[in-house]
Amino acid sequence: MTALGVVGIIVGIALLIWLAYKGINVIILGPLCGLIVALFCGMNLLTTFTDVIVPGISNYILAMFGPILMGCVVAAFYQVSGAAQSIADAIYRAFTYKARKRAEEGEQIVLKPIIAILVIYAIGVSLAYGGLNPFVTMFILLPIGLDVFEKAQMPREMAPGVVLGALATAACSMPGTTSDQNVIAGTLLGTNAMAAAIPGFIGGALVLAMNIIIMNIMAKRQIAKGNVYTRPENAVEGLEKRNMPHWLIAVIPLAATIIIYNGFKVNVIVALAVNIILSIILFWKYFQGGKGLKALLNPVPKQAAELLLQVGALGALGAVVAASPIFPVITDGLLQMQIPGLFKVIICIALLTGASGSGPAGLNATLPYLSESFAQMGISMNAVHRVAVFSSQTLDTLPTNPGFAVATNFIEVPMNQSYKYVFITTVLNTTITAFVVAVILTIMPGLA
Repeated sequence: MTALGVVGIIVGIALLIWLAYKGINVIILGPLCGLIVALFCGMNLLTTFTDVIVPGISNYILAMFGPILMGCVVAAFYQVSGAAQSIADAIYRAFTYKARKRAEEGEQIVLKPIIAILVIYAIGVSLAYGGLNPFVTMFILLPIGLDVFEKAQMPREMAPGVVLGALATAACSMPGTTSDQNVIAGTLLGTNAMAAAIPGFIGGALVLAMNIIIMNIMAKRQIAKGNVYTRPENAVEGLEKRNMPHWLIAVIPLAATIIIYNGFKVNVIVALAVNIILSIILFWKYFQGGKGLKALLNPVPKQAAELLLQVGALGALGAVVAASPIFPVITDGLLQMQIPGLFKVIICIALLTGASGSGPAGLNATLPYLSESFAQMGISMNAVHRVAVFSSQTLDTLPTNPGFAVATNFIEVPMNQSYKYVFITTVLNTTITAFVVAVILTIMPGLA
């Protein structure tokens, strides 16, 4: 039965990847692939659906309904008012000031690849760390990314790797962020957003540095080979010009959220509520008052519901794996391995993240079952929190990742040409970083 169960897990994951790649909605795929795993493991299909899959989805919705709904409201305010674009423009102008000045004087300017990459990373990390939905941040970054890639003559197929690396790899994992991963880990482990802060910031700096340096080296090599920027057919003509708040005003609600959430240790819902109130006051005229507010909020419930169901349904596969008779066999074998305990955290989280295709779903499926075992091993829950969050950023970006699909479609590049860059920034470098954070906390547990 053990061998058949392993085969079932492999088949379930393979089907999830293949059918998602073919465009089947993950709300259907998650439970379906979970039932396939249950069949191979000899589990009753009806009770698996009613007692494992449905509670697995509902538990995620119960835990994340408030943060997700309010996060979507914040994202809507920042997108519709132009506040997010204002922050992005300010960072863009700061990094390209000298080049633009020389261009105004008639000089033909080609940006250095490192400048283009830094612009994208500065914007992506700033907005994602402030709590904006990664998809909203991505739609802000993509046209800016094309603009700076063209000015640096960097090949377009590198853009998804640079953009996804900017908005997810560090900003979702570092201490203090309001990302789903950080919130879920805190909720399930009873820790706070600043758990294991020093190793967390070291890990964030490491993955950012690796991503920026490696992408810069690869960009220069591609340019030297003559592989330079070509304009997509549906290119956005430069940065959008619109009436929007000054960037200093736009930063205030984001800064308030981060300070209240981390400095005063309040619930993330309270921190997001403050953001919403400040956004209404400061951005009122930029979305045309009450009438614009109604139009802005109308799509939010649908967006939040779809996001909650998608991540919850993806977690169904991980929930079935965790409830299967083979899971204790696998975890017992893993927990008995003669390796540091935090390395076991990485392997467990990464495997279930890969199985569910989602970092939040992987955490939700793993931590409730294994946190007690790690506690009995004498591992600090703060250390588990930080290592788990970094581990959830390892195998979540498979070729079927929706963010990757959206980015390649927007930029108009083939997936098979662009995925290697995504793999480097969001799989390889994040995995290395997770182990580095685990090593730090193993050698110096007092930093937890």
